[in-house]
Amino acid sequence: MDIRQLECFVAVAEELHFRRAGERLGLSQSALSERVSALEHELGARLFFRTTRQVSLTQAGSEFVQNAKRILADIENSISNVRHTAESDLRHVRVSGVDEAISMLLPKALIAFRETDPKVHVQVLEISSSEQHSQELIAHRTDVAFVRTPQEDEFITSQLLHRQPIVVVMAKTNPLAGSASLSASDIVNQPIVGYPKHARPILHEALWSGFRQIGAQPNIVCEIIDKSTMLQFVIQGLGISLVPAWVKNIAPSGVSFVPFEPCENQIDLYVAFRKSGNSDTVKRFVETVRATAV
Repeated sequence: MDIRQLECFVAVAEELHFRRAGERLGLSQSALSERVSALEHELGARLFFRTTRQVSLTQAGSEFVQNAKRILADIENSISNVRHTAESDLRHVRVSGVDEAISMLLPKALIAFRETDPKVHVQVLEISSSEQHSQELIAHRTDVAFVRTPQEDEFITSQLLHRQPIVVVMAKTNPLAGSASLSASDIVNQPIVGYPKHARPILHEALWSGFRQIGAQPNIVCEIIDKSTMLQFVIQGLGISLVPAWVKNIAPSGVSFVPFEPCENQIDLYVAFRKSGNSDTVKRFVETVRATAV
């Protein structure tokens, strides 16, 4: 059974005349009759009484016509909804990413993007686990993701936006606050506000690798995920911490930032997106992001 058979059946049921029904559908009378006969054969029931002068519905045909009309209406509504959704998606961008991008880069990119695309709806998705971003892209639950590591496979690609140093943040009252730079050996006796490895893997590894090189372990007094909370712990003197340099932009007064050596301690920001299937809106948004991040 196919949609065209249902359309033929409904047309004959409404016209009760094969020629007029055929003209309505753009089919010859013989082609229309063949489709209706095939439908009757598949259903195992006669739908029409036919004479040389008259066509009328059987009891089975009278009951089936209501169901057929409902099926055709549901299909038409579904097609309309899909087309509407597809058109809406062309003017819709879903964005996820790490905290720096969402709080610092994205607002500037949105301002620039709305100058040329003021009607585009941008949805920001809050995804706590950074490793989920690539899966969200593959599953088409997000369109653009800001990530810390390059993404490159058969589905996803990424582009480096910028690279920045990792610094040590501490209360201004800390004796080390005036240092030109600090290494792991300089902070070996300091209490440290650390990060769980699963949540901040780059900062976690930068700290631990530095201490492994000097054969020591960091004195981690607690682990925090949120950087705003971490800054409050630091300003109260509970410990020092490692952060990307951008955190200076959201830091309260009362803290100092000192470069963390070696200078190879860097943290990157990439914009990731699907290799194919992106709307022109998404492509323009990525270009705007790249221009804004310069």
